[in-house]
Amino acid sequence: MAPKPAVTPLTQDEFRKYHSLPFLHEALVNKSRKCDSQVVTIYAGRDCHSSFTLPKDLLCCYSRTFTHYFNGTSAHALSGFLMLPAVDPKLFAVLIDYIEHGSATFPYSFAGIWGREGDGAVAAAYRVISDCVGTLTAFLRVCAVYDVHEAGLAIYEPLTMCVCLAQSYGIGIKRVLTDGFIDIVLETLPDLPGGNPVLVLLAQARMTDTVINRQLVSMRE
Repeated sequence: MAPKPAVTPLTQDEFRKYHSLPFLHEALVNKSRKCDSQVVTIYAGRDCHSSFTLPKDLLCCYSRTFTHYFNGTSAHALSGFLMLPAVDPKLFAVLIDYIEHGSATFPYSFAGIWGREGDGAVAAAYRVISDCVGTLTAFLRVCAVYDVHEAGLAIYEPLTMCVCLAQSYGIGIKRVLTDGFIDIVLETLPDLPGGNPVLVLLAQARMTDTVINRQLVSMRE
């Protein structure tokens, strides 16, 4: 039987305290309503078949990158369309969900791995965790490129699952949450009022990581 994970994820109320900034999102929505009602459409993916339509002003309130695209006299600004063929539409959908609702849930499934025993169980868990962390890394890069850093908080729940799964199967945390991943987290996620749940989770998982703990201390000062 797998041992009980050492990391205790935040409760829903605790997570909302960090993750939800309703006053900020409401202010941005109200601001967009007071401005013109123009909508823009972004097409993502290799064939640009995935489309995302939302108010231009709401999008631009969140992102300086999209402000650059959709203001002025550029073709994007005049047409209201933008093609992003290099962007994974599933990852981009999480970003847009955050912009539209002020929060987002990262879609990642761990079905079929929890409780698995026998030969190959640890190796299978390691592959699942590594794949998930790779996907989370790619998403954080999307957040950084399009300047919606706070949307990176959507990685909290799948990251919690990765940590708990690694601990359940005795997989060293530093094998999966590498220094490179930590660097991307620290570079991408912003300081938030009351703290950052992702950094809290990482500090719990890697108690000896002085870089993360210094970041937490600096945020509390």
